[in-house]
Amino acid sequence: MPSLPRVLLIATDTIGRQMAGPGIRYWNLARILATQQPVTLAVQDLPTLDPPPGVSIVPYGEGDRPRQGKYLAELAGEHEVIVSQMPPYLYFDEELIAKRHMVIDLYAPWYLEKLEYARVDPERGEPLRADDLEILHRLLEIGDFYICASERQRDFWLGSLTVAGRLNTRQLEVDPEMRSLIDIVPIGLSDKRPIPNGPGPREIYPFIDPHDPIMLWNGGIWNWLDPVTAIQATYQLVNEGYNPRLIFMGVKSPSLEIAEMELVESARNLASKLDLEGRHVIFNDWVEYDQRQNWLLQSAMTLSLHQPTIESRFAFRTRILDNLWCRVPAVATEGDVLADLVASHGLGRVVPPANPRAVAEAMLSILNANKGGEIRRRIGTVAKSYTWEQVSEPLLRYCSAPWKNRPGADTEDYVHKLERLYAETAEYARSLEQAIEEKNHALEELERLPQQERTPWNKRLQVWKRNV
Repeated sequence: MPSLPRVLLIATDTIGRQMAGPGIRYWNLARILATQQPVTLAVQDLPTLDPPPGVSIVPYGEGDRPRQGKYLAELAGEHEVIVSQMPPYLYFDEELIAKRHMVIDLYAPWYLEKLEYARVDPERGEPLRADDLEILHRLLEIGDFYICASERQRDFWLGSLTVAGRLNTRQLEVDPEMRSLIDIVPIGLSDKRPIPNGPGPREIYPFIDPHDPIMLWNGGIWNWLDPVTAIQATYQLVNEGYNPRLIFMGVKSPSLEIAEMELVESARNLASKLDLEGRHVIFNDWVEYDQRQNWLLQSAMTLSLHQPTIESRFAFRTRILDNLWCRVPAVATEGDVLADLVASHGLGRVVPPANPRAVAEAMLSILNANKGGEIRRRIGTVAKSYTWEQVSEPLLRYCSAPWKNRPGADTEDYVHKLERLYAETAEYARSLEQAIEEKNHALEELERLPQQERTPWNKRLQVWKRNV
């Protein structure tokens, strides 16, 4: 019996004891795929976690991006199936792309996230968004199989694939639903019930009374979310004589690529202004991945509130899956897919956007002991459909017997090499700009020194030449 194809998963986010959604996804997809075939998980840096059985972990983070891309291209040449959100396609020659099976993971519509970045900071965000649009065009050309997180996302991506010329009558004749081109692989949850294995918020913050309800914001704070409304709702409950504890589970992303969002500072300022910070509103740095259940199991509910944006309509919030796993009710802003899940199955309460009174009333509703018990029982029933083993089935099927779905290469090798040269030149220009900025800053600091403390100009010139 022939062996199954070797699979390379390229993780673009941090994997380790502290992980955000993308890291969690690739760790678990590697774990599930390795139950049926050889799997290599390429990561930026070696994680401190022990690899899942059958998974080989290879770091690629050393050096600049061109060096990383070339190394990943070599690694891709040793595998038959490549799975990634953002494969370094500039370093994949046309022959490599033609001979490998490319799975493009579209579960996080990152282009829509970048629109939000550009809206908040257009000077820096708009050029990046323009680059990302070119990247997206290329990804929609090179994939043999695409995966996303929901039917709503699939509709969005089918429209994009139509514009990219990827739908044709030949495919429709054999697969009218086009599931062989794009199918659904959402975030999953463990098939094992959560067990406390360390301290939770009641032990870490001993001033929390055993009877105080914990409202957990079980994820990061991104600029398109709405922690402000959560804080305002908590303030209303405090003024009505309740003693809620709103805990933000993680405000510092473990990803090296993501800086702290401006909204974190706004949330801190509001909590301080309302005299809630440190007592009724708590900002925690980040919780280790294998410790998250200790926080969820002590919570009366979680909050998943967002602003009404295009990103929110197509997002798939990782945090709600942990709610299902730990049987915790949720208060969620209407408009995204998981809010629809909460509403249709009665897994908590759905509220309109930016409405603190509605959020406060939803909190009180869930705190009712009888209703809370009913909600938790419903959550347990729904959770059975979202284990990693079940949601990964379309990817497992493809990787076990992959098919080529890409038409003949439309981009000539010459153009492909020009794209690569442009990327490497841009990378060098960025590093040169940074070096010049550092030199200018050093000279400005020197000019501020008293005359007697300055290094003579000829010695400075010698030092500068050595460092260039």
